[in-house]
Amino acid sequence: MLFEHIFRKRENKLRRNYEIEDSLYSKLEELSKVYDASVTDLINECLLHLIQTENIKLYEKDPTEISVTHTLLIRESNLVGLEQLKGKYGVSIFKLVNIAIRNVLYKNS
Repeated sequence: MLFEHIFRKRENKLRRNYEIEDSLYSKLEELSKVYDASVTDLINECLLHLIQTENIKLYEKDPTEISVTHTLLIRESNLVGLEQLKGKYGVSIFKLVNIAIRNVLYKNS
């Protein structure tokens, strides 16, 4: 069926609170006005990309950057993938979420 190549099958989403750097979240808000996707949808895609690539690039956070806690609905498979990455690389879930977003936003820079 055509839809299977375009859409994902429904998956349980669980509510999670993550501290996200404000500049990253602001860029996602801007992108959610361009694309037919919510900020949560964009974050779920960033997480999926990180889980698939395992491109864990640690970076030094700007000392003036603030992180704000956001409540998001995260796909169950992404939560499992994040836990596996945390165990494999010893990086906190909060840091992995920010790395995932940063990797996608700054992919071409």
